[in-house]
Amino acid sequence: MKTPKILIALPLALLLAGPAHAQEETAAPVEAEENPLVTEARGLVATIEGNVGERKALEDELGRAKGEDRLVIQGRMGRMEDDILESVDALVLNLLAQEEAGLEDAAALRQAAEEYASRVTIGLQNLAERSEADVTALGAKRETLEPERQLAFEARLADHNARVDRYFEALVKHADRLEALGLDATPVREYLVRELGERADSLDGRVELAIKQIADLTRQSQHSPEDVALKMKLRAVERKLEWTTGSLAAASQVLQELGQETASHRQLLIRATGEITGDIFDSQVALGLAGEWLNSTKDWGFRRGPDFLFKLLLFGLIILAARLLSKVSRGVVRRGLDASNFDVSKLLHEMIISLTGGAVLALGILIGLSQLGIQIGPLLTGIGIAGFIVGFALQDTLANFASGAMILLYRPYDEGDVIEAGGVMGKVSRMSLVSTTFLTFDHQTLVVPNSKIWGDVIKNVTAERIRRVDMKFKTAYDSDVEKTEAVLASILKEHPKVLADPEPLVKLHELNDSSLDFIVRPWVHTGDYWDVYWSVTREVKMRFDREGISIPFPQRDVHLIPAPDAGKRGSMD
Repeated sequence: MKTPKILIALPLALLLAGPAHAQEETAAPVEAEENPLVTEARGLVATIEGNVGERKALEDELGRAKGEDRLVIQGRMGRMEDDILESVDALVLNLLAQEEAGLEDAAALRQAAEEYASRVTIGLQNLAERSEADVTALGAKRETLEPERQLAFEARLADHNARVDRYFEALVKHADRLEALGLDATPVREYLVRELGERADSLDGRVELAIKQIADLTRQSQHSPEDVALKMKLRAVERKLEWTTGSLAAASQVLQELGQETASHRQLLIRATGEITGDIFDSQVALGLAGEWLNSTKDWGFRRGPDFLFKLLLFGLIILAARLLSKVSRGVVRRGLDASNFDVSKLLHEMIISLTGGAVLALGILIGLSQLGIQIGPLLTGIGIAGFIVGFALQDTLANFASGAMILLYRPYDEGDVIEAGGVMGKVSRMSLVSTTFLTFDHQTLVVPNSKIWGDVIKNVTAERIRRVDMKFKTAYDSDVEKTEAVLASILKEHPKVLADPEPLVKLHELNDSSLDFIVRPWVHTGDYWDVYWSVTREVKMRFDREGISIPFPQRDVHLIPAPDAGKRGSMD
């Protein structure tokens, strides 16, 4: 590589020797103190010369290096160039400060600074052009590489390309310094407009190509998901798109600062990266994107519109047929369950019917989606993953669901039963796999989670066809036991809702403190329980009154025993 002539053969004597009149006064016994700005300028010049010499040595070393050593040396050279540019920039600022202060050394420093600035201009242009040529030459080797080496190759290209961007940005800053020196920066700006315009157009083409390659490789990977080489090539092209869009953004920014039109480049950046930036509010960018979208929509409509409409129509017909089949399958399953001898709960009955119809409809939807070109496998996988996440988040609901499944399996109760469970007693009005709805006797609706019901004692009041009514009646101790038993037995025998089989039971059960307690236990149909309870209780009271059988109040016999000395006190009185 030929060394660009940057900052060499500079008029150091003008700076190191100082002004001419200073040389004539060297014999003076007292030396005047040097201004800090002059001291700083001498240091900057020495630093620049040292860095230039070191860079020249590194470039000679680069010609002999191989492999990774070249990358290390190139990195050191880049840092050295940055140091040189910063030193020149500081020297220009120092010059402006000396001129403002009216120092005599400023004239000599200006000559040196202008010389430096001129050579920096030429050097930066040479470096930018040479680095861009290196990127082009290196990029030509891309297609000859094996897939496993392409990703590292794109990373190397990205580094070279970033160096080009850095040189152009340095030129923009350098143009500002030329103007600060009062020099004509127009040639530099014209050079930037010309070179960056060509570079931006070239990057546009690379971005478009990368987008197309990514789309092609993505389609190929979908058809061959096990092809590792395809995946590695896809990652390399994605890396290429990343660094090309980054360089295009940098070039567009500089061009925009130079007053050039960059709407087309910014449109492409938004389309390629998908990032919504402040450029979207630019009217030209927004209109350009809208125009591209309309054109692409129009092209798509002409090319694929009829085929898509046919597939959409076919999808609608499949969904309609699936819904009809779902209704038919529900009806068939319902009639089959009704006609079968299987004794299943209402909840299981409705669940089987619902699952049958839902399965038919879901199958129809999947078939319809496949006709639209949607891959069913990834969709089912996504649904499975989403189901796992939802299930983890809804653990309590799943516990209710599991309890509902156990209730469905063991059938401790069904809709219409009167039960006591979960701290609630009432009639089961509705059941689901998650909860049970109760209708209490005072007409309140209570919804109880199934986990609370299954984890507690379940008392089903109406599970059996017949029930025994347990009643107890009290009579006075002077009552006729046989007569009382006969009266109670006749009341039960005459009641139309008391069953003869099993036979009712009437017995003297207990000799209580103030009463004789009789138990009365007739058997009735479950639905007649309370009617029998209330009517028999009423009839017992009326018959006891007619037969002269008294129902006692609680009573106690109290015996008064006189004190032993009561008679003696009376005789003394």
